[in-house]
Amino acid sequence: MVVTADVKNADDMLLIPSGCALTEKQIGMLSTWGIPEIQVQSEGGDDVGGDLLEKLPPETLQRFSEELQAKFWTPKDANPVQSAIFDLALRRKARQFLGS
Repeated sequence: MVVTADVKNADDMLLIPSGCALTEKQIGMLSTWGIPEIQVQSEGGDDVGGDLLEKLPPETLQRFSEELQAKFWTPKDANPVQSAIFDLALRRKARQFLGS
């Protein structure tokens, strides 16, 4: 995922510049920084629509969800940032699986 708008803290200090590839460490720190949401684009630049997950067999979607949940240090529904990142990560795995 690529950040599409500068991410700044409450004091207007730049934390993640626009155009930067988002790292796992930065994703984990978003909540600590008090950042409720950020703007990102998938690596391919495409819009990740809801229908992508519907293309996966149900057992594959379940397996991917369980694999990703094991990597999150808090429940995916703990806050909006975590939930959005989980959804993007799940869609990325789906794109990789489907070869698109």
